[in-house]
Amino acid sequence: MWQLERHGIEALLLTGTDVGEMYPKPEMSRIGRIEFLADKKDLPLINRFMLEMDYERKEDLAANGMAYIRVPGVRIVFYDEMPIENKVIKKYFSGSVKRYRKKDSYKHIHMLANEEAYLYRIAKMVELYITGKLKIRDIMDLWQYKKLLGEQFRWKVIREYLEKAVWMEFVRQADLLATLWFGEDVEGQYGLALELEEYIISHGRENKHLDEALLPCEKIRLDFYWRNRDKEWSLRKQAWLFPSREYMVQFFPILEKYPFLLAFCWIIRNFRFMRRICLNKFKRMKFRIRIRLSDMKEKLKGMMNRDNQDKTPEQLPGDGSGEIAGDSSGEIPQTGEQEAKSDENGSMDDAANLDETEGEKKVEEFEDQS
Repeated sequence: MWQLERHGIEALLLTGTDVGEMYPKPEMSRIGRIEFLADKKDLPLINRFMLEMDYERKEDLAANGMAYIRVPGVRIVFYDEMPIENKVIKKYFSGSVKRYRKKDSYKHIHMLANEEAYLYRIAKMVELYITGKLKIRDIMDLWQYKKLLGEQFRWKVIREYLEKAVWMEFVRQADLLATLWFGEDVEGQYGLALELEEYIISHGRENKHLDEALLPCEKIRLDFYWRNRDKEWSLRKQAWLFPSREYMVQFFPILEKYPFLLAFCWIIRNFRFMRRICLNKFKRMKFRIRIRLSDMKEKLKGMMNRDNQDKTPEQLPGDGSGEIAGDSSGEIPQTGEQEAKSDENGSMDDAANLDETEGEKKVEEFEDQS
C-alpha cells in the first residue's frame, strides 16, 4: 500500500489485511490474497512498480484482474472494475473509488464499510462456488466476520440486496454449514448444507440439485465464461449455447408470452457472450500495449536526459575558488584579439607623443629668432 500512497494512486482495498483481526489469535488466520480496485489509467504505473519489487505478473482469468505473485508471499490482485457478475450487487458497488471512506493514516487508500465488506465477501464466495474453488477457509472467514461485526450491520438493507440477487438460500446454507462445523445447537433442516459440505470437500464436484437450489440464476452463465474444463466443454457445449426455455425465461421474460421467440433469444444471448469474450481479449491486448508505450516513454526520457548532460559545457579550469587562472600578480590573461587591440592603442599613443615633442621644438626655434 505504501507504493500506492507514494505515487498518489486512488485505490480501494477490497479484502486481505483485516483477516487477522477476526480471529482470537492472528496466527489462526490466513491471508490468501489482497485485492485492490483502481482506475484503469493507473494500471501501467502499478504494473511497473510491482515488477520493480520482484513480483511476477499473472492474469486472473476468473475476474479480469492482474495478479502479482512473489515467492514467498501473498497474491496481490488489482481490478479496474468490481469483480462481480451479478448486476444487482455490481450496481450497489458502482461509483468512484473516492466515495468510500479513507483508511486510517492514508490519503489515497480507501476501504469498504462493514456492510459493504460483508456483501463483497458473499459475492466472492459465489464466484468461488461457481468455479469450484470454494474452500472451508472461506466459510470460516465469513462466519468469523459475521460473528465479530454482525451486531453492527443494517440487516434490513443487506437482506434486501441478497433477495434481489437471489442469493438468500446460498447465504442461509453457508451460515448453517458454518454453524455445523464451528458452532453449536443447530436447528432446522440441514440437508442442503451437507450437500454443500460434500461439494467443498470434493473440490467442486458437479451437483445439479445443489446448483439449482442455491444459485438458480448463476451457474450456467458463469460456467460459460470461466470454467476451463475440456471434457465439460465437449459435453455441455450444446446446453450452453441453446439452454432450455425455462432457463431462458429468467433473462427474457417475453418468452412466457411468446415462446416462439426462443431461437431469436438464443441469438441475442450468444451474441452477448461473444461480445464479452472479444472485449476481454481487447482489454488485455490494450493493457499490454499501454505498458510497452509507457516503458518506451521512460527510456526516451532517460536518453534525452543523458544527451542534455553530455551537451552541458565543462567548467573552465581554475584554482578551485571559481576564479579564472592568471599570472601570479592576479591579472587576467588577455586573448589574442585583446592583445592586438592593446598594441594598436599603444602605437597611436606613441605617435601622439612624437607630434607633441616636434611642436615644442618649432616653438623654441621661433622664439630664438625673434
